[in-house]
Amino acid sequence: MYRLSRLMLILSVVAGLWSLLILGLKLGGIGYIGIALLLFMLFGKRGFQALTAFGTARWADVADLQAAGMLDAHSGLIIGRVGGWAKPSFQKAMRQLFNSWVPSKEACEQFLASIRVGRKSKLPPPLVRLPKAVHIAVFAPTGVGKGVSAVIPFLLAADESAVIVDFKGENSQITAEHRRKMFGHQIVVLDPFKLVSQAPQTFNPLDFISKDSPTAIDECRDLAEALVIRTGQERDPHWVDSAEAWIAALIALVVYYGEPNDRSLQTVRTLLSSPDKLEMAIKLMCSSDAWDGMLARMGSQLTHFEGKERGSTLTTTSRFLRFLDTLAVSDSTKTSSFNPDDLRRGKTTVYLILPPEHQRAQSPLLRMWIGSLLRAVVRGGLQEQNKVHFVLDEAASLGHMEALDDAVDKYRGYGVRLQFYFQSVSQLRKCFPDGQDQTLLSNVSQVFFGINDLPTAEYVSNRLGEETIVVHSGGTSTGRSQQSSKESLSHTSSSNENANWAQQGRKLLKPDEVLALSDRTVLTFTPGVPPIWTNRIRYFEERNLGQRPGWWQRFTAMANVVIGSVILLLVMSGCLVMVCSQSFR
Repeated sequence: MYRLSRLMLILSVVAGLWSLLILGLKLGGIGYIGIALLLFMLFGKRGFQALTAFGTARWADVADLQAAGMLDAHSGLIIGRVGGWAKPSFQKAMRQLFNSWVPSKEACEQFLASIRVGRKSKLPPPLVRLPKAVHIAVFAPTGVGKGVSAVIPFLLAADESAVIVDFKGENSQITAEHRRKMFGHQIVVLDPFKLVSQAPQTFNPLDFISKDSPTAIDECRDLAEALVIRTGQERDPHWVDSAEAWIAALIALVVYYGEPNDRSLQTVRTLLSSPDKLEMAIKLMCSSDAWDGMLARMGSQLTHFEGKERGSTLTTTSRFLRFLDTLAVSDSTKTSSFNPDDLRRGKTTVYLILPPEHQRAQSPLLRMWIGSLLRAVVRGGLQEQNKVHFVLDEAASLGHMEALDDAVDKYRGYGVRLQFYFQSVSQLRKCFPDGQDQTLLSNVSQVFFGINDLPTAEYVSNRLGEETIVVHSGGTSTGRSQQSSKESLSHTSSSNENANWAQQGRKLLKPDEVLALSDRTVLTFTPGVPPIWTNRIRYFEERNLGQRPGWWQRFTAMANVVIGSVILLLVMSGCLVMVCSQSFR
């Protein structure tokens, strides 16, 4: 129906222009001038743009957002409401109507809105979302409102599967029941310290590594990599590399030979903590023919560690696994009460809850959860029908994970979507050193609000770019002189005035202006759209957030477009018939 409405609107425009052309030709000279002025108003601006010598940066307008499908979309992160909401211009709306790249629904709604007359609507400006963004990075300092303005609105409005890092458990308390009832999600709460639930679910990553899988060793190594935290500032990477090799080898042993009740990281920790059991484990690996001798090869590599090197390596290994030495984590990691494959097969929401006071000590547990759930999604193969969003609040607490590096540039085709939440650009650079922060920034849409540090303000200012402005200058001067003598008296006076103008480049916002912005102002950069300025929302101020329009609302919206198109076509056709009949008399 929207395509049919678009065709009717195009015919209406053609009929209207043809009517004006005939009328202008009939009026003679005055009509010719009118036709020229009309054509200039409609099409002349395209060739007569503002000065562009020093830059063409500008803010996205309603037409840009409408064409990108970002207004009142049904998916993607909500970045606020349109700032400076105004009716779209007729010229831009008409160009969008004839632009085949713009969807018919958006083109029709925009064109009809541009010709609508009457009082300004009392409805609030439309919500702006990022429906086409693959990955997103949000930058806002602590306490500004990342949760109430980004995380919670997203969870209330998006019906796709999600994995949420939820320190303190606030997100689960506000959104879990809504997602269960409104979207039919299976809710999984991993809460080993029982902040939210007294009967939390459990997750043992070894339950989902099959010893018969040809990639079993690779999955063991991936899990070991997630458990080993690298800061990028290690003086000698030998020790963390060696610790990763020990952990991977012991995980592989437990996966292959462990009894069903013992196949967990707790068994790996026990083996590494007991010298006698560790020796028996190494001997078992060396004599094993598992995986065509690959397990024996891993065990033999461990025998190369002797003396002080072995002691230092085991100390480093113990440091990475000591997060397992609590009753809460032990109970949470021995068994699994859900299947992570449900994330891609159906609608599932997983909340990863840790108390802030244990955030640093239990960061390996968080890394293990995220790494294992990422592997579960990728294990299902290529597909983008069932997207899985990983909402990584306080992403800096994860440190640098190679699994996330791979997810950013390789896992899009598997349905993985990442949301990173940082406090500043400097925090991002600390987690992704040696230029890796630029790799992340080049693959994400960037959202900023509440900026309070100069490096982030400078980055935003430079990212906005420069526009060309006209600078006027001028001045006036006056002068007077007097000469006298006995014979004569003379007076002279002069004055002059000058005015000049010149083009000059100016940033859309300077760093100090960025710092002075209200914390309710959101600046967003996303590919294919000029910089976006929106007004930040808070979930408790939005009455209908998360409630999609029903069939009646959708039908009404479509009917309004169709009726408006029919009326306009009838009016323009009538005008054309009338003008043609008058011209032939």
